[in-house]
Amino acid sequence: MIRLLLMCLFIASSTHDIHFTKTTLDYNEETKTLQVVMNVFTDDLELAIESGHDGLDLEIGAENQHELTDSLVGAYVIDHLMFKNNHKNIEFDFIGFEYDYDICYMYLESQPFTTKSCNSNTIDVRMFYELFEDQENVCDINCPFWDTEFIFTKNFRALHRECDY
Repeated sequence: MIRLLLMCLFIASSTHDIHFTKTTLDYNEETKTLQVVMNVFTDDLELAIESGHDGLDLEIGAENQHELTDSLVGAYVIDHLMFKNNHKNIEFDFIGFEYDYDICYMYLESQPFTTKSCNSNTIDVRMFYELFEDQENVCDINCPFWDTEFIFTKNFRALHRECDY
């Protein structure tokens, strides 16, 4: 049901009163990495990055897109996603992003980590809290050690789980 609602909301026009993102984390047993896809409204992403850089105009998807767009998007996304395994930060690499009119799809992959002695996990997706009081970040975690869907808000920013995996 949540997925259907999200799909309908993403189809909304580029001017929107609803502020949310959708993040999916899948653990790849073969590579021992988390593979992440983040879906965000393009105008929210531009506003978040541009607000930290005076005079910057990213123009995501336009012919005159700013030459630093890829690196700025990557830096912003990596700075706003946190995952810990056994109280140790897991680092992410920004793979890239795709633009589809009013939605950006961003791709990340974690550094490899083992789940053999998984005692705890913590995740925080803190996209756009600096912009919108009503921001919600939906997170779908598909891992052998943690399978859940959760909505982060400005007032509930991190999800922690003790596990016996």
